Amino acid sequence: MRKSFFIMLLFVFSACQSTKIKNDRYRISPTTPELGSIGQSKSLFDLQNDFEVRTLPKLENNIRVAIEVIPFNKRLDHFYKVKEKFNQNQSKVTYIDSLPSKPELVTIRLLDVTGFIVELNADYNATVSRLLFDTQNSKIISSVAVRLTTEEITKIRQADTYYLTNSQEKKYILSLYKLGKKTEIVNIIPEAILAYRLSTFCWAVSQKGEWYIADMVDGNKSCKGNTKSRINKKKKTRNLFDM
Repeated sequence: MRKSFFIMLLFVFSACQSTKIKNDRYRISPTTPELGSIGQSKSLFDLQNDFEVRTLPKLENNIRVAIEVIPFNKRLDHFYKVKEKFNQNQSKVTYIDSLPSKPELVTIRLLDVTGFIVELNADYNATVSRLLFDTQNSKIISSVAVRLTTEEITKIRQADTYYLTNSQEKKYILSLYKLGKKTEIVNIIPEAILAYRLSTFCWAVSQKGEWYIADMVDGNKSCKGNTKSRINKKKKTRNLFDM
């Protein structure tokens, strides 16, 4: 009985640190981890979320992302106002439940997972790969819910394809395309990020006996096929870091 009560309490408190957006559960955190950032996730029974960023991979190729525009609701407005107390630069949002027109935010999700993995395994991200190889518990921010301006949301609605682009060292932007032509760019301000989703890395061994990043899976899902969530370091392998 006490165990069931304890589990129920954990469920209630964890619900206070997360919210559902379009059937996907997002973590709420006082920190503002950027899309594509890699680091350590800290969460005590999911009661307090924190993500400590270690690095942002270099992107030499554009990575396709999926974007959805979502109206605010009471719960999102509550979390946004809580973060507003700790961030004086956060834009104000006026949410009135009785009015049909609601403020909006957007979710941005890594869509081209394969393309992103190719970037991680590339020579120019050797230090990132080494970090993932050595720690094995690093995670990646694979989706964010962010508050953008009305003008930026209008630009997004006018586009039909979206990419995450490396604009400069350690800085990502959104590049918007319409009918194959680049139309606009949108800067993702970290302070405007309300919530995030995590993905875990999966590993595999090549024909040469080298460990490499093979996949990314959402949340606590299991790695598929021949991929592994943990590297068997007892195996004597020659990996890409030694090349």
